[in-house]
Amino acid sequence: MKWFIGGLILGMSFIAGFTYIIRTHQPAGEVAVLTRSARTPAAIRKVYDFSELDGNALNQASKQRLMAGFEVTRDNEDIGVRLGHFVVAGRDGEKVFACDHYDRVMLSFEGEGVATNGDKPRMEIESQCEPDQDVNRISPLWIPVARITGGTVQDGERIYENRGRDVRVKFANVSDQWPPQWVLTSIRLKNAGHEELTIESAELRKMMDRPVVLEF
Repeated sequence: MKWFIGGLILGMSFIAGFTYIIRTHQPAGEVAVLTRSARTPAAIRKVYDFSELDGNALNQASKQRLMAGFEVTRDNEDIGVRLGHFVVAGRDGEKVFACDHYDRVMLSFEGEGVATNGDKPRMEIESQCEPDQDVNRISPLWIPVARITGGTVQDGERIYENRGRDVRVKFANVSDQWPPQWVLTSIRLKNAGHEELTIESAELRKMMDRPVVLEF
């Protein structure tokens, strides 16, 4: 009987010690997730949880977070644009990822170096909004540059399958050659309910140190 009680006490001590270690070693500013998937709103940093905000405060915090996580990367023949991610309140008040509320990401650009009748070329890139492996970021929107520049130079819309997602690309005012540079003019998150979060050109200029230019 004594050995049973001793073993029980030892086991309880081990569990208590393990729990203490988990709690005391959790990184500051993050929520501990022990029984849920890491790809849930509870896994995002607390400072990116805007579920208690609304109105202009939510609008401004969301835009600042998008741009704070902004990054352009090149991988082989594609250019990827990554944005900051955050949490908002869902329709029933529950915490949801921004990508669960806004299911589409759209980037708009103006071409530099080429113009048609004085109008700059325009390009829109649109795809699904999905959390990255690090849920504090939105998964990159990959622009299939090589496939675009290898195709016919013309206005219109086309859809490319890229890395498991459809990417819609729309051009206007292009002439006989692709512009060598494209300047970012707006970022938009939207959903089927016609809700949008948009950062226009003037806001981008205020929020960024310099224009965002993609080299084709």
